[in-house]
Amino acid sequence: MDASQTKKLTKDPISRLLLSFCSQTTMSVMLYSFQALINTYFVAVGVGAYAAGAVALSAPIMLIIGSFASTVGAGGASIVSRALGKNDPEKAASTVGNTLLFFWMISSVSSVLGLLLLNPLLELLAVDDVLMPYAKGYTEIILIGAVTATGFSSLIRAEGNIRFSIYQWTVSALVNLLLDPLFIFYFHMGVEGAALATVISQMVSMGLCMYYYFLSKKHAFPVNRRHFRVKPALMGEILSIGSPALLSQIGNSIFLIAINHRLGALGGPEAISAFGIVSRLRSFLVMPVSGIVQGLQPIIGFNYAAGLNKRVQEAIRLSILATILYGLVIMLICILIPRELIYIFIREEQIVSIGIRALQSIALSFPFMGALTITAAYFQSTGKALFAFALPMMSIVLISVPALYILSWIFELRGIWFTYLVSDGITFLMAIFFLQLILKRQNANTKERI
Repeated sequence: MDASQTKKLTKDPISRLLLSFCSQTTMSVMLYSFQALINTYFVAVGVGAYAAGAVALSAPIMLIIGSFASTVGAGGASIVSRALGKNDPEKAASTVGNTLLFFWMISSVSSVLGLLLLNPLLELLAVDDVLMPYAKGYTEIILIGAVTATGFSSLIRAEGNIRFSIYQWTVSALVNLLLDPLFIFYFHMGVEGAALATVISQMVSMGLCMYYYFLSKKHAFPVNRRHFRVKPALMGEILSIGSPALLSQIGNSIFLIAINHRLGALGGPEAISAFGIVSRLRSFLVMPVSGIVQGLQPIIGFNYAAGLNKRVQEAIRLSILATILYGLVIMLICILIPRELIYIFIREEQIVSIGIRALQSIALSFPFMGALTITAAYFQSTGKALFAFALPMMSIVLISVPALYILSWIFELRGIWFTYLVSDGITFLMAIFFLQLILKRQNANTKERI
């Protein structure tokens, strides 16, 4: 990493760094989420609300595929940023090579297994006879293209090149935006066309990643053939640090499966389709929180490696405050104009009325959703795998899933929507407690060394 970038990360005011890094990463992840929103919009308009619901039911499978990318990407990015903070470009390059290899190995196996077990998987996801043709057609193509499911923008961001990661996702999103209507409306390919557009856009993103490391001169360190030699110890470190991302995504998949089963029992395909629209809309609206977290990670990793603990703590406090304020803004928007937001996708009144109640209730949780991800990001970026490992599983297994069944048993369908408020509120308090505990201990250790 060049001297100017080092000086920027260690000397610039944290507020300015966060504004610079997080605005760019937010734009990047919004573009990424926009791809899913594009698919939902064109499927809902071009095929129908039930098709959009079926695509949403496939989300747990896509989350699991994404979890493999998130696992190796987060683990690799943490190691890269800390290696550069310690001026060790050789380890950073080996980490990039082994991260790419690791993902390709895992995604190839998951693709084959997913295709072989597709029918049982979809039945597990509560896909009924009405939604099965749509869900199966969409998921088959997504699984075939699983090996291209990420462009590893996290690795590029870890070395401070936020601009290229934005370019990477911008081009990918534009490709998806152009291909979706072409495949769905012109070639009449239905949900299969939406899936194919997604896979092609992923291939473009992966291609840009390969260009960045092997053809361009924009990278902070060279990556050569020798860096692709398998290093089990390094892969183990990547997996260890990135495992919270895996657990978080698997936990979210379990949570979505449980929600879909409860929706099927209490509201049928109409409730499932409404939730499909609302969940995609929610994912898009809350993406800036992910952008804040992703922009925060290289700042934490670099300053922690350099021993600048006060800067790390200031970055965390400002980031949590930003997620709370943003959550309040989008909560008010969703409460005030829910019908207008849902009308973007569907007009079937029965599904729209369910969606309005769902969106308004789920929106109440938005101010609380950032603290847990920021806390986990801190533990990941500083190599504290145990805490980062425990938090996502505790939140899902001990809080979200029990809250879902208790509230849906008492309040039926409305209880499902309020699950988000209850579980996110509790995990917010839990995350703040753990974070305060660790930061106080870190301060105490720093004073002892002084």
